[in-house]
Amino acid sequence: MNNINCDSHSIPVTILVVDDVPDNLRLLQNILRKQGYDVRLATSGKLALRSLTRFRPDLILLDIMMPEMDGYQVCEYIKKNPETQDIPVIFLTALNQGIDKLKAFQVGGADYLTKPFQIEEALARIQNQLTLRSLQKQLEAKNQALIEQNQQLKESERETRLLLSATWAIGRSTTLKEAIAAVIDTVCDNTLWEYGEAWMPNPKNNTLEYVPILGEIKPEFSHFQQVSSQRVFTMGQGLPGQIWLSKQPEWLPEISVCSHHVYDRANLALEAGLKSMFGIPILVSNEVLAVLIFYTTKTTHCQIRILELMQAVATQLSFPRPQAGLDQQLKQANYKLDRLARLDGLTQVANRRNFNEFLWLEWRRMQREKLPLSLILCDVDYFKKYNDTYGHLAGDNCLIRVAQAIQESAMRPGDLVARYGGEEFAII
Repeated sequence: MNNINCDSHSIPVTILVVDDVPDNLRLLQNILRKQGYDVRLATSGKLALRSLTRFRPDLILLDIMMPEMDGYQVCEYIKKNPETQDIPVIFLTALNQGIDKLKAFQVGGADYLTKPFQIEEALARIQNQLTLRSLQKQLEAKNQALIEQNQQLKESERETRLLLSATWAIGRSTTLKEAIAAVIDTVCDNTLWEYGEAWMPNPKNNTLEYVPILGEIKPEFSHFQQVSSQRVFTMGQGLPGQIWLSKQPEWLPEISVCSHHVYDRANLALEAGLKSMFGIPILVSNEVLAVLIFYTTKTTHCQIRILELMQAVATQLSFPRPQAGLDQQLKQANYKLDRLARLDGLTQVANRRNFNEFLWLEWRRMQREKLPLSLILCDVDYFKKYNDTYGHLAGDNCLIRVAQAIQESAMRPGDLVARYGGEEFAII
C-alpha cells in the first residue's frame, strides 16, 4: 500500500484515530505506521476536537460509541467548522445496522467500516479517501491559480484604461495646471485613490503652492480641500516639501501614526476619513514641476506597481507645452507603458501575456534557423502550506525572492523568465 505524497519529496500523511478503547488505538497505530502514515491518537471526542486546534490531519478514523460525546457529534462539529470541514472522516465502529450507516453519512462521514474489519479492506478505503482528498486539493489549487490570473488580468485592464484615459486627458490640456487637474480627476475616478491634490513651485518666493482642482470632490473632503488650499510649503516642509526636496516618491500607509514633522495635516486628513496617502514628483531635467499627492479612506501599504503606474503618468505630464521634441518623449512614455503591461505586478518578471508572445516568436525563429528551444516549467513546492502558515505577505515576499533567484540564473540576452501563474514560473 503506497502513501499519498504531494511530490517526490514525500510529506508523510497524518491520520487522527479517535477511539475510547486503548487496545483498538494500539492496533490501528501499528497497522497504519507500517504503511508509513504519521498516526495521532485521541481517546475521546473532546480530545479529538482539541487536537484539531493544533494540527490538521489528512484523514480521521472515528469510533461512534464513546462516552460524553459520540462519533456522530464529533463529526458534526468537524463539518461545521470551516477550517476542518474538508477533512474526510471514516467511521470505524461495531454498529452495523443500516440506520447507523445512514446517520454516519448524514452527519458528513465519507466512509463506514464495521468492526471487526479486514486490514486490507480498511487500508484500501483509507487510501481511496486520501486519493480523493489529494485530487480535491489539486483542483482547489488550480482554481485558486485561475482566480489569481483573472484578478491580474482585471488589474491590467484597469491600469490600461487608466493610462489611456490619462493620456487622452493630458492631450486635451493646453497648460500644465489643466493637465494636472485632469490627471487627478482621472486617477480618482478609476482607482481606489479617492482624493488628490497638486502643488507647484513658485520661483518668486521659493514655496510650493496649491493647484486648484477642476472636478467635483466628495462632500466629506471639502473641508480638507478648503483648508489645504490656503497652505504653502517651503522646501523640506511637510510631505509636499519633502518630496520637493528629495525628488522621490513617498508612501504613508498609516496617516494616524505620522509625526507632525512628516505630515502636519494628519488630524485634518483623519477628520475627512483619509487613512493612507502617497506622493510623486513630476520631474523635467531633474527639476520638480509639481508634486501630486493621492489619498484613500483605506489603509493601504506601499505597492510598487501603483508607483510605477503613476510615474508613467507623471512622465507624460512632464512633456513641455508647446511640446518640443514630443516624438522622442512619447516613445519613451509608450515604452514605459508597454513595459508595465508586460511585467508581473508582484515579482517584476515577465507576465503570462509576455511569455505567450515571446514563446511564439522564439518558436518560429528556432524553426527557421533549425535550432533547439528549451522551456522550463517549475513551481514552488508546498507553497499553499507556506502561505497558510506565514500569511500572504510572507508568501508574496517568497515569490519575489524566487523570481529574483531564477532571473539571476538566466545569463543570456535571449533568455526570458516569466511568472506563469500563482507559484508557477517559466523560463525560455
